[in-house]
Amino acid sequence: MANYDKCIFCGEDLRFFHSYSFRCGDISCPCCKNCAGELAELSEEEQCRRALRLGLAEQPERLEERLTLISEAEKHRPACLRCGAKLRFGGIQRLDNSPMRDGIFSDTYDIRPAYCESCGKIEFYHPDYVARNKFMAYLIQKDTGA
Repeated sequence: MANYDKCIFCGEDLRFFHSYSFRCGDISCPCCKNCAGELAELSEEEQCRRALRLGLAEQPERLEERLTLISEAEKHRPACLRCGAKLRFGGIQRLDNSPMRDGIFSDTYDIRPAYCESCGKIEFYHPDYVARNKFMAYLIQKDTGA
């Protein structure tokens, strides 16, 4: 049963026009105005921890899974093949592999670039592959803000 009459972050009783819905770990959580303002400035990891603190979250197992994903994701971040530093993901780009440039007969490929902040090397990943890998999908969301 949903507990939408209390803020899951502080336990305050919510009134109809004074309640907010805050997105925490891909779950919509009811909260008060004060908590919504505070949470916007916190990292996703701290938001999930605060949602679990009072035990009022409706789906605590999903929040715990998200915390595990957040803590494990950096261990799965790909490393630069040249210098070994961690790569950062960029947005999807379209690679045109044809001299035609008219769009009708040209071969285009979607790629997900990852760049090394240390040496400047860029590596390309297939967007479908990284979207299927839960760790890389989280890292892309974190790096690109998407």
